[in-house]
Amino acid sequence: MKIRYAELFDAFSIAKIHCETWQFAYANLIPQQILEKRKFSSERVLRWQNRIKEQKDIILVAENEQGIVTGFAWGGKARDENVPLKYELYALYVAPSVQGKGFGSALLNNFAQKVNEDFYLFALNGNSSAQKFYLKHGGILKPELEKQQEDEDFVLKEDCFFFSVS
Repeated sequence: MKIRYAELFDAFSIAKIHCETWQFAYANLIPQQILEKRKFSSERVLRWQNRIKEQKDIILVAENEQGIVTGFAWGGKARDENVPLKYELYALYVAPSVQGKGFGSALLNNFAQKVNEDFYLFALNGNSSAQKFYLKHGGILKPELEKQQEDEDFVLKEDCFFFSVS
């Protein structure tokens, strides 16, 4: 297993994993019409290329022994003014076919090393496997920071987790 910074050529793999994992993880939590908007596309690949090019965020990829990208972590400066921490992990996704094999742990730990400061993330409420994963890795649930977003008359609730690097 190898963790490294994302390169432009990784954008395709990142976009694919992002969409596949959404479909897999949220199938019973989010209405299908919302999931349909999260399909793989050339526009998604272009968005990831632009993020990588900008180099303003931390974008890490995990590779298996064959050099195939199996997951990614994306984070940077905090985006939520209600959270009193400077850094946020925006996304952590591992391909469904290799979940439970240590890639997510390695990405999370590597991100923590890169920011070298306490950080937070939001996880979809009801995603019990993600919540268990974050708690197992030292995440502290902060129910007072739960947030909600509306998408096509459906309310998405997200739980906030704090991580300490000290």
